[in-house]
Amino acid sequence: MTPSIKESFQSFWKTPEITKEEEVKEKTKSDLKETLKQLESRLESVEILITNSQLEDAKILLHHLSYDFINFQKKRNNETPVLLGADVSGFVIPESPIKIKPFQFLTRLPQLASLSEEETNSYFDECLDTYDFLSHIVGKEIKTIYKTRLDDYRSVRRIRIFSISLILFATIASIFYYQYKYPEFKEQNIELYSFLDKEHPQTTEDSKLSLPLKKEEIGNWVEYRFPIPASMNQFGGLRIDPLQQRGIRFALDDLKILDDQGKILYSKKFLVSRSLLPEDYQDFLSILDIKTAGKQEPGEIVEMITTGKNPQIHLVFPMIQNAKTIHLKMKYIEAHKVKKK
Repeated sequence: MTPSIKESFQSFWKTPEITKEEEVKEKTKSDLKETLKQLESRLESVEILITNSQLEDAKILLHHLSYDFINFQKKRNNETPVLLGADVSGFVIPESPIKIKPFQFLTRLPQLASLSEEETNSYFDECLDTYDFLSHIVGKEIKTIYKTRLDDYRSVRRIRIFSISLILFATIASIFYYQYKYPEFKEQNIELYSFLDKEHPQTTEDSKLSLPLKKEEIGNWVEYRFPIPASMNQFGGLRIDPLQQRGIRFALDDLKILDDQGKILYSKKFLVSRSLLPEDYQDFLSILDIKTAGKQEPGEIVEMITTGKNPQIHLVFPMIQNAKTIHLKMKYIEAHKVKKK
C-alpha cells in the first residue's frame, strides 16, 4: 500500500529505533556531558573566589574539584571512584594526545591548604588544563566510541532544518524585496498646493486642493480637475504631490489653469528635452523624492518614479489671478507593470 503524504512526512522526521547497546551509549554520553558542565560551573566559581581574594573558600572548592576530576577519569575507565580525601598517589595520569598536560595539580594536592596566593593560581591553571584535556578526549569519544544511529539522525536533521530555514528565509526575503521594489498601488490622494511666487514658496493647508486616486485608474490617462476656491485668487506657483508612496511610476502630460469662462491662463506640457530632463527645467523650482525614469527619448511625455513617501514637484510661473479650475492630465503605472523598452 502506498504511504500517504502525511506518513511520508512523518517518516522523514521520525527518530530511528536504537538497540539496547545504543541506549546505554546514549545514557553514557548524556552523563559525560552533564558532568563536564558541572566541572565547568565549579571552575567558574573558583575563579570568582580567587578574583575576590577569598583564597580559603577557593581552596575548599578546589579540593572537592580535584577529586571530581579524578573520579571523572576513573568513570571513563570503568574504575571504582575514590572518596573525598582518599590517597590518590596511585592514580595513573593518562597520556595526552595534545600539548596540554592534565592532572599536574596532583603533586600539590596534599599541600593545597597551605599554598600561597600565587601557588593557588597556578593550581587553578592546572585544573583548567585538566578540564580542557577531558573536554577534548570526551568530545572525540562521543563522536567515535559512543556514536549511535541517533547521531547520524541528528546530523541529518540539523542539515534539514538549516536547509528549510534557509529556504524560508530566502522566500520571505524575496517577498519583502518584491514588495519593496514593486510596491502595490494604494488608494490615496493627489494634492495641489498654491504658493505666491519663487521667493515665497511656503504652502499651507488652506491652499491645498485634493482629489482621490483610485486603483481602477492605473494605466489610464486621467484628467484631474481641481476647483479653485475664492481664497486662492492669486498665486505664481504650484506644488504637486502626485501621491504619498514610493516606487510608483507616473507620467505627466499637461497642466492647465483656467478662469471661470474656460480661458487658459497658464498651460504647461511635460516633455523630455534633449538633455533628457523635463523641458523648460527652469520652471521647476524643486523636485523632491522623485526621479525621471530611464530610457526616455526627447519629445516624449515625461515619466517619473517616486523615491520616497513625500514626493513633490514645485512649479513656478507668472502671477495668476481669478483662476477657477486646474486641469492636470496624468497616468499612474505600478512598477511591476512597466513595459521595458
